[in-house]
Amino acid sequence: MTRAEPPRAFVPEEVPVREAATVALIRDARVGGGVEVFLQHRVSTMQFAAGMSVFPGGGVEPRDYLGTRAWSGPEPGWWARRFGIGVERAAAAVRGVARELFEETGVLLAEPATAGGAASREGGPRLAARRALDAGEGDLDGLLEQYGLVLAAHLLRPWDRWTTPVGPPRRYDTLFFVAALPEGAEPDAVTSEAHSAEWIRAEDAAHAGTLGHLGMLRPTLHVLADLATAADVAEVLERPRSIVPGGN
Repeated sequence: MTRAEPPRAFVPEEVPVREAATVALIRDARVGGGVEVFLQHRVSTMQFAAGMSVFPGGGVEPRDYLGTRAWSGPEPGWWARRFGIGVERAAAAVRGVARELFEETGVLLAEPATAGGAASREGGPRLAARRALDAGEGDLDGLLEQYGLVLAAHLLRPWDRWTTPVGPPRRYDTLFFVAALPEGAEPDAVTSEAHSAEWIRAEDAAHAGTLGHLGMLRPTLHVLADLATAADVAEVLERPRSIVPGGN
């Protein structure tokens, strides 16, 4: 009988940095002015940011790199320049963040592929497609083609970029986007990753995070503090951004 090898010591510097993307979904505040942000409150069993209040998002996956379907909005090179990354990664991140938003909230950033076209409004197939994507089946391009849609990348804005510092067992290089809630859409909390979700004024969320009433990672708090200074969604979408890796 051979003796089992002792477990390898954890070396923080050797933890791989994974690609991720997240999106602050915003709308004009119903009361009090400013903008509201859709925040998810994660379950305590998550391997990363357990119990924290976060924006929808997650890891950019290999399937996000396979997309070839054209979208409506700035081309991949424009996103690459804004984030300071390669074109392929930029294209994958835009697809990935839209996919994650749909999986976690049901909000699909898409529009009819042809002028005057109408997207399918059938609840059953759309919900089934959402569950399939969440289970790792298919990709965003396939879903959009099935329903005669194109990705509405023009609804997104590049906002920030943060990398998890050395130390934790999981590290991410995360691209932060902002997106205006599409007309007629309403996000839900039907995801196993969160026990609840809510619309909350960015200013109130930033205040709660600063006081520790809501647990959140520094990048989330930083983005909320930025959004809290805007008078409305239009101001957020028009605000110029200079993104510095590691956070502005």
